[in-house]
Amino acid sequence: MHASDADGRGVAPVIGVVLMVAITVLLASTAAVFFFEFGNDSGSNMTPTASFNTDYENDTSDTVTLSHHSGDALDTSRLTLVVSEAKATNGSSLPGVNKRYSVDSLVAQSELSAGSSITVSNSTLSAGTDLNLGTATVKLVWESSGSTSTTLVEWSGSDN
Repeated sequence: MHASDADGRGVAPVIGVVLMVAITVLLASTAAVFFFEFGNDSGSNMTPTASFNTDYENDTSDTVTLSHHSGDALDTSRLTLVVSEAKATNGSSLPGVNKRYSVDSLVAQSELSAGSSITVSNSTLSAGTDLNLGTATVKLVWESSGSTSTTLVEWSGSDN
């Protein structure tokens, strides 16, 4: 009977160590899920990553094109086009043009993805007169569902 007691005592420390290791692993995995999953709970508020090319055509159409080169697809309802310092070709200021525009009202698609673009022109902005965008600054701004915003691309005219 004495031999069976010795075998029982030897197993108890091993089981204790195994249980302690299992509890430690369980706690570590719970903490990891909490920090990595719930820490990124902002989901739709995370600033997208996107690369843009800009092109200015100083001809009869006077246009600025913002082309989505690569990166995340962007929901146009969260994008705002900000135009400032645009002037008429005669040099007069255009306060009705220099403002914020909702991108989803300027483009047909609901998503701006790689290969798509936004063209800023007289007709896009409904200026009613010929524009000189060479003096303008054009920004594409992404707005989170909270109160933060991020400028994704900014173009300033060569006349600035």
